[in-house]
Amino acid sequence: MHYPACTPRVLTEARSAVAEATYACSFATGQWNAEDWLPVRSPRWTFEGTWLQEADHIRNSVPPDASPAALQGERAGETYASMLNRHSVKSSLRVRAELSFDECMAPLITLAAEPAEESGGACVYREHVEVVLFNQGINVWHHRWTAERGPYWHRAAWSRFSAAAGRRYVLEVERVGSDLTVRCAGSVLGVRLALPETLYAGITGCEGTNRFYHFAMWSGGQ
Repeated sequence: MHYPACTPRVLTEARSAVAEATYACSFATGQWNAEDWLPVRSPRWTFEGTWLQEADHIRNSVPPDASPAALQGERAGETYASMLNRHSVKSSLRVRAELSFDECMAPLITLAAEPAEESGGACVYREHVEVVLFNQGINVWHHRWTAERGPYWHRAAWSRFSAAAGRRYVLEVERVGSDLTVRCAGSVLGVRLALPETLYAGITGCEGTNRFYHFAMWSGGQ
């Protein structure tokens, strides 16, 4: 497994720990099973995103006629693709994804409560956390939903550093109790969030072309 954005210590840890993961996969052709994943729609848009398979990764589908500004603005909903691993975790959780972006943003790890099922059988997010990599660092967004208000969110934490388009990064999120610790490219940030005990973990691509190479998750504080 290739983690070019890691320090040697993190690279060694990643290679030795992945065999003990609750779930791990490569997103290369033929190396992962779509049945392990649940597609989930954002409550912000009606658009249901699509994942495209490349030789060594998957990427979200992006409208080819949209400008970079439109991808981050009025056409952002057309770029959104998200899925959760079907294995829920009630205890401590650690999630790691190897990912990259082509423009400025915004591949992310998602931690979510049980999604809502729509009348047609599709799933839509309710409460969830987005841990987002973009060209200026990391943002952590806490999303919630009520029938009266609909979807609403706030930025719960952030860390600023330069991230380069086209470079593969390892983004890691660890949840212990109400504490989240995020690690990427030598940057570490922490935030305390009151989240449901049971969470699902997954990936989301939006606001540009985002590529995902590997995914792994550990439960029980491993």
